[in-house]
Amino acid sequence: MSELQLTAPSQTSDEVDNSLTVAWGFEEQMRANPPFGSRWFSVRDMLYRSANALGLFYYGLVTQPLTFIRFSYRYNTLWCGGRLGGLAMTVLLPATPFLLGGLEWAKRLKKKIVPNHAEDWKLAGPGRTWFTPPKSRLASLVFDAYSPLQTYVGAFVLFGDDPTGIMHTWYDEICIKEWWVDKLDRVGAQLPRQLGAWDGAAVADVGKGIAHGKRDIVCKISDSYLGIGDHVFKRGIDFTTREDIQATLSKDPMYAGKRAVLSELVRPSSSIQISAPGFSQVHSLDILTLRTPTGVKILSVLLWTDCTGWSSHSATSGYLVDVETETIVAPTAWYAPHFAAMESAPLVGLKVDGVRAACLTAMAAHEEVLKSGQNWLTTIGWDCMMTTDGPVFFEGNVAAYRTPRRMTLTAGLSRGFRRWMRTRGRKA
Repeated sequence: MSELQLTAPSQTSDEVDNSLTVAWGFEEQMRANPPFGSRWFSVRDMLYRSANALGLFYYGLVTQPLTFIRFSYRYNTLWCGGRLGGLAMTVLLPATPFLLGGLEWAKRLKKKIVPNHAEDWKLAGPGRTWFTPPKSRLASLVFDAYSPLQTYVGAFVLFGDDPTGIMHTWYDEICIKEWWVDKLDRVGAQLPRQLGAWDGAAVADVGKGIAHGKRDIVCKISDSYLGIGDHVFKRGIDFTTREDIQATLSKDPMYAGKRAVLSELVRPSSSIQISAPGFSQVHSLDILTLRTPTGVKILSVLLWTDCTGWSSHSATSGYLVDVETETIVAPTAWYAPHFAAMESAPLVGLKVDGVRAACLTAMAAHEEVLKSGQNWLTTIGWDCMMTTDGPVFFEGNVAAYRTPRRMTLTAGLSRGFRRWMRTRGRKA
C-alpha cells in the first residue's frame, strides 16, 4: 500500500500570490454564509460541516493511507485509553467518524445518568465560550458527533503522522508560555513585562520584581490553556509584596508543583473604540498563521470583543478583520454557537490601526519557530491586544482546535486544505 496522489493542480493559489494572506482561505472566510439558507449551527449547518469533515477524512485515508494509519494509532493511543484502545481504533479506521460520534453520544448519555460526573476539560475554564454546544437539542446532537471528527481529521491534516504534533493535541509538552515568549521576543514583539515566576512552591522576582510599578499582575500556569488557573492580583488590594502573592498561590491546589509566569496586566488602548457601547475596551486579536510553500502567511485575523471580564475569554462578540485595510469586515457568527447569537455587528467598517504590523510580527515569529526545528507547527494562533503603544502579544498557541473550524466551514475551504495537505506547506 502506497501514498496515492490524485490528479489536481500542482500548486495552491497562495503559491503565486504575493499578499500576506492565504489566498484560498482568507477571503473565503469573509464570504462564508450558512448553507442552504439555514442559520449558523442549525441542524442543516451541522450536517453540512459534517459532510465536509467526512470528505476530508476519506480523502486523507485514500491519498495518504500509510500516514493516516500511523497517525490514527498515535492519536488514538493518547485519546482512547492507551495502546489497546489505539490499536482497536486503528483496526476500525474506516469507521472512525461513526465511532467517534457514538462515543460522544455515550458520554452525553452518561452525563444524564451519572450525577457529579467529571466536567469536560473544554468547559472547565473561562475559555468554555468557544466550545458550548448549540441550544437546539437536535442540532446539539449533530454537533456532539461532528466536533470530535472535526478535531481528529483536523489534526491529521495539520500534523500528518508527526508524533510531536500529535502529542500537542493532548498536552503542550514543548509549547509552554515561556517558550512562546522566547520566540516572540526574538522577533522584537512587544510583550507584557514579566515581574515574577512561580516554581511550584515559591515566587521569585524577575527583572525589576513584583514590587515594581503601578500595574496589576496576572499569573498564568505555564502549561495551562483556556484561562484555566489564571489569577489577577490588584496592586494595593490583593498584594503589596511578593510574599502576598506567594501566600495566595500556595493555597491554590492547581499551582502545586506547577510553573507559572507573573506579568503586568496589559490595558487596551483608550484612543480607539474596539467594542460596542456598554462594554469595556478589553479585547484580543486572534491571528492565525499557516505555513505555505512560499513562506508563512495569514489564514485569518479575528477580533474578540464586547467582554464582560478582564480577559477576552469573556467575549460576547467576534469579528473578521482584513489585514491590508485593517478594517473590521464581518462578524464571526460561524466560529462557535456562542457567537451565532450576535444580533448585530455594529463594529463592521471600523478601522483598527496596527493590525497589519501585528500580522507581520506573527508571521516573523512563526518563521522563527520553524527555524528552531519545530517543523510540525504548520499553524499557530497568536493572541495580542491593541494598546497605546501598539500591539502587545501574550502568547502563541498550537492551533489544533482553532484551524479545524475553518477546514469544514465551506466546501471551498475544505478543497483548499485538501490541496494544502499534500505537502503541508513544505517548499517543493
